[in-house]
Amino acid sequence: MKNRVIFFLLIGILSMNLVFAETYTLEFNQLENELIVNESINGIQTKSYVDSESLEFAGQEIYFLNKVIFPNDFEKAVITLNLEKGILVKNNKIFPSEYNLKTDGQVISIQWELTNVKKENAFAIFVNLEDTNKSNSFAWVILVIFLALLVAILFVFFNKKNKYFKKQIKKSKKEKATSSKSYDYLLDTEKKIIEYLQKANRNELWQKQLQISTSFSKAKISRLIRNLESRGLVKKIPFGNTNKIRLK
Repeated sequence: MKNRVIFFLLIGILSMNLVFAETYTLEFNQLENELIVNESINGIQTKSYVDSESLEFAGQEIYFLNKVIFPNDFEKAVITLNLEKGILVKNNKIFPSEYNLKTDGQVISIQWELTNVKKENAFAIFVNLEDTNKSNSFAWVILVIFLALLVAILFVFFNKKNKYFKKQIKKSKKEKATSSKSYDYLLDTEKKIIEYLQKANRNELWQKQLQISTSFSKAKISRLIRNLESRGLVKKIPFGNTNKIRLK
């Protein structure tokens, strides 16, 4: 009889422990650069607050660092980190390594389950993450910079080309105006000099070049140039012992 009483007493104590066994739940929910933290005991929320210190950002990389201090003894503790869309775990860098990873293809949840945790015990967590949203933004920035450079290069190119065409048109008009001048009143020998100057680059030639081209003697070419210069048709530019002859 006494043994039965002890047996049922033990069963009752064990049942009470099962009934009153406490489960501690801690959820970190990422919201941009912060975390919304919810604490619950046996499914009843006891605390909710904003954590702006556990996430550290370095470009596209994000580091989650936290040390959980348990407020009491618990039979079971469940700690969960819920990440936003586009946040990925980098190279499986998760500590502690005993965890469950859940994902729907877009959002990732990392969960740690512990048993028989003691009050004021510490549970350190480290997760290395990557923000793919920033990588896409970075790609857009690079694309915009590239397009801006391309537009600038094309602007410079077409601006130079436009200036070149304007210069060519101006030159053509000048040559046309020059060629349209009537030299009918000149001697054939004088016309010959004018024709060679019209065909020359920048409408100018060395006096020696004119002498060779026309086959005139040195004295004759000098006399003809002097006559053309006196009428304002050519300009003689001295260079040392020779002259450059330019069509006006």
